[in-house]
Amino acid sequence: MARLDKETLKKITVYIGEKNYYERQQLRDMFKSQGLTQIVCHANLQAMREVMMQVPPDLLVISDDFDTDVFKVIREIRNQKLGDNPFMLITMLVSANRPQSLKQAISIGVDDIIVKPLTTERIQERLRLVTFHRQPFIVTDDYLGPQRKNMEYSGNVRRISVLNTMLEKVNGREFDKTALRDAVEGSLQEVLQAKLDSQSFRLGEVCERLLTAYDTNLVTEHVQNDLVMLADVLDEASGVAKKLRDNSLAALCEQLGENVRGIADHYDDVSSAEIDLIRKVTAAFKMAMNSGSAAVGSSSDDSYDVAALN
Repeated sequence: MARLDKETLKKITVYIGEKNYYERQQLRDMFKSQGLTQIVCHANLQAMREVMMQVPPDLLVISDDFDTDVFKVIREIRNQKLGDNPFMLITMLVSANRPQSLKQAISIGVDDIIVKPLTTERIQERLRLVTFHRQPFIVTDDYLGPQRKNMEYSGNVRRISVLNTMLEKVNGREFDKTALRDAVEGSLQEVLQAKLDSQSFRLGEVCERLLTAYDTNLVTEHVQNDLVMLADVLDEASGVAKKLRDNSLAALCEQLGENVRGIADHYDDVSSAEIDLIRKVTAAFKMAMNSGSAAVGSSSDDSYDVAALN
């Protein structure tokens, strides 16, 4: 196994986000003492965003009070809305007097959380932790990030070993823009497939609630809310399927979403055919996934007969 020595750490790029000048300089000096030389310090979020759009770091170290939008930005990174690497290592620095920040940091998918103040020894320890012992990623409807010991997950949750450019560089691999894009794409395909699995489970839950309500004639406004939720999940699944280049599944989900949204407009006066459509939504979605066209890297142009479900 490669070692974290000063020679290997020269290859690693670290961005530091800390608004306090003295703390920012202290962090830079601590990381430099470990052998890191490619360190970019940021005093404000906008400057960091602009640089990250050009070159993503291997490790982002950011303080919880760096900016009021700091948690939003981390979520954007993980959801591939900021920069080219949603799987970059992220360490959040949290002040002991802000316990709410700790909870938020856990929920948005950072890799490591360090309570201030820091020491050189702690930085050395945590660098080794995130490099060699990174947790696999978990994908759910509202979470993308490392597996947490005390978090409960519904359904069949897949654990994914995502790209860790810091580990790859320590092991001697080099990345240009093309190599990084290809490496990210490999992990991203697995994440998207896991996202579809999660959405399939959620579809089943919502459909079961709806069918129970209609079968027992307990139709309230909650039914309308569930129908809208079902349509939203189908729309999300359509977007994921498009990213997986599965045009057939994308079209199926889009059409089903439109149909369900239409049912929501008159949720308290539905026909037996519309109830039957709800009954078939989950089965149709799973059939489409299991057909093979939703497999990683495929790009099927076959079409599913949505009309046959009506």
